[in-house]
This record gives sequence, C-alpha cells and structure tokens, in this order.
Amino acid sequence: MRTFFIQTLGCKVNQYESEQVASLLRSRGWVESDAAAAELRIVNTCSVTVEAASKSRQSARRAVKLPVLGQSAAANPTPEGAKPRVIVMGCWATSDREAASRLPGVDLVLTHQDDIAERLKEFLSDFPIHSDLPVRPGSTGTHSLPLLGQRQARHQRAFLKIQDGCDAHCTYCIIPRLRPSLWSKPPDEMLKEARQLVAAGHLELVLTGIFLSAYGQKTALRRRQSAEAGRPLARVVESLCTGVPGLRRLRLSSLEPGDLDDELLRVLRSHPQVVPHFHLPLQSGSDAILRKMNRQYTRDDFLRLIDRIDLAFDRPALTTDIIVGFPGETDADFQQTLDVVDRARFVHIHAFPFSPRPGTAAARWEPDFVRGPVVGDRLDLLHRRADEFSLAFRSKFIGQSVQLLVEREAEGAMHGNIRHGRCERYFDVHFDSDTSQTGDLVDVRIDRITPTRTFGTLLSILANRAEHCPA
Repeated sequence: MRTFFIQTLGCKVNQYESEQVASLLRSRGWVESDAAAAELRIVNTCSVTVEAASKSRQSARRAVKLPVLGQSAAANPTPEGAKPRVIVMGCWATSDREAASRLPGVDLVLTHQDDIAERLKEFLSDFPIHSDLPVRPGSTGTHSLPLLGQRQARHQRAFLKIQDGCDAHCTYCIIPRLRPSLWSKPPDEMLKEARQLVAAGHLELVLTGIFLSAYGQKTALRRRQSAEAGRPLARVVESLCTGVPGLRRLRLSSLEPGDLDDELLRVLRSHPQVVPHFHLPLQSGSDAILRKMNRQYTRDDFLRLIDRIDLAFDRPALTTDIIVGFPGETDADFQQTLDVVDRARFVHIHAFPFSPRPGTAAARWEPDFVRGPVVGDRLDLLHRRADEFSLAFRSKFIGQSVQLLVEREAEGAMHGNIRHGRCERYFDVHFDSDTSQTGDLVDVRIDRITPTRTFGTLLSILANRAEHCPA
C-alpha cells in the first residue's frame, strides 16, 4: 500500500488543486495518510506574501526531515525511518523554483507552467499502478488533472474552480507573474464536475478562481473585456442552479463592483440555492490608495455595490479583505476605509498588514512604507469593528430558524453531542444533537449569542447524509 500526504497553504484555488492531485494519486492505488506515515509528501505552496513564501519553504523542509514511520511489513514495505519522497508545487515553487529545487531532499518541483498531470505520471512510474484515470495532456498547470467528485465526500462543502489566471496587476500582488495566462473551465466540464461533487455528497459548492469574474474572458482588465462574450458568470450561476439536482447551496468566492451588473443580480436573486452571503474585497476605502493599488473601482463604486446587495437581499452577510498600511496610507486614508466599513457593517474582516512582496511595484515604494505601531492599532480597530458588527448582525436572528450544514463536533466540547455548522449567512451555530451527523442539512432555532459564538436548538433534519451520499 502506497501512502501520501498533501499539505496545502494559501487560497481556495490551492485547496481545490490539492484535491485534484489527491484524486489522481488515488486513481493509481495510493492511499491518503497522515504526514508521519506518508512515503510521498506533497507541499502545495503559497507565495502571496513574504511570510507565506517563508512558511512554504519551512513546510517543504519539514516534509523532508520527518522520517517515514513504517506501518507493517505487509501493509507498507517502506522501512521505518526511510527517506520520504517529497514534491513541492504551487505558487512558491513557481516564484522561487531554483530555491525549491536546491532544498536537500526535494525530489520534484512542479510549477504553474508545467503539465502537472504528465510530470506526476512520469514521477510515479516507478510505483505499481492499480488503476488509471485519463488526463488531458498538453495543458499547463493543473488544468489536465481529473475533475473532482470521484469519491464520497468527507466535507459537505466543496470548492469548484472554474477560472485561473490574472493579468490585472494590482501593485501589491505577485500572482499575475505566477499565473499570467487566463483560463476558463469549459461549461460542459464545469456542469459535469458539479454534478459529480453533489452526487458524492457535497450539498454546497463554492465557485472559485484566481479572478472569478474573468470567467469566459481573455483578460481580467475590464476595459479590455469583450462585450460580445456577454456576462458568462451569470450563465454559470444559472446553469448550476438549474442543471445540478441536489445542489442546496451555491456561494461565489468574491465579487467586485464591476461584477454585479443587472443580469448577474437578477440570476443571483432568482435561485434559492444562492446564499445571501457575499465576500466583497475592499482593500481600501480611499480613492488615492485604490489608485496606487491599481484596483479597478473607486470608493463610490464600492458603496453602490453595497447598496445594491442590501436592497436585493434580506439581511445579507457581507465579508471583506482589507490591506492595512499600504505605502502612503495616511490617517485620513484609513479613516475613509473605516467610513466604508461602518457603512457596510461587515460581519467578518480579513484585515492584514501590507507585505512588500519582491517583484511587485509596491515593494519598491519603501520611502512610503507605514511603520511603527500605527499598523497594529489600525488592525485592532478593524477587528473590533468586525466583532461589533457580527454581534449586532447575529442578534437579528434570535428566535428565528436558520439552515445549517453540519460540519463537525464543536472544538472544545465537553461531550460528543455538540454539533457545529455554518448557516446561509456565513456565521457558525452550535447546537446539541445526538442524531445529526456531519454533512446533514438541519433546521436550527437561534436561542442566544455571545460575542464569539451563536447557540441554537435543533428543530429538524432536512437532509441526511445517508440519503445523498453513495454507498
């Protein structure tokens, strides 16, 4: 029995691509295990910040140093303490291929410019092949790897990658240098994969991509996009909601002001599978900083986006990303960001300090870097705002029922009956149940909230995992 382990760093796209690699390995007789027992270890890396690149490098080194713990001679012929085989892939492998290749013990480095499926098949040719799964050779990156949904779901939520690549060149972002070529999943493959994922037991799909709204376009630059292509993202949502039996929930990983035209808004409102949760990456509320970032919208564009969503949906949950301390950000610039935050009342804010990523334009603006405790103070203020808005938002639902997809037993629970799930509007709810299982869709009444948690009572099980998972 050959064993493998994949460590994934970074974004939802990386998580999806790791699962593609795992699917290919399983099709060739490999069995997933924990890191210590795995003779093949794959690190899918991130390079979006200097810290992410450093963590990726450290993870690769750990994968090499941890010896393989043998199981039994019959189950695993690899002796205890043997050297593992290590593959490094992903964005850090692409941005720093030579550095990854020089790490002692790394056997293979895969970049976004490689045909990953073919290189993996060549690498695995020394091992027994129990079965095979056709791939699409001749593609770069992971596009030739198998579609997902070939096995029973372990989680109720699945990422569905439909787009790759970006050429928008935000001044802080390295990704256009690593994934410069835009790609969109063909509609028939997308629909097939979505049906497979739902048939395997995933009740919720999250549409994701490097620049999701560039689906069906040759560029992420809106001013250069083809008007003749229409609004492909609206057609994607329509086809998934009408063509995938059993799909209970659909989320979009992100939306920007230029994405939400009348057609997409109409489609989103028309289908109950579309949840009232929208991730709207703000980055900054200052027009001056947005221009320096090379973002494709203004402060007023973003405020209009918020207003349109608030008018179209019942109590939508809004979440966002904000970069704090971008070069040149003044107190006045940050106050403008706070003003937008107060207007939107985001229930979660992924706020993080600016990181000068080598290879980006913003990394060269060192004289304008924001230094000292001011960045930490601004981060603390944003997090306090988000906590305040989350508490107020969740209080609106006390005494009302929400639908949850049960995820797992609650962390730190005193006994095994406390369950945990995310509702349509993104927030988590804890409830007591000895009948519901991970993957069930349940109806729960919200009873009380605290600053950090929401508690409810199970009313009914709407869909049981046993009913929608294959045997």
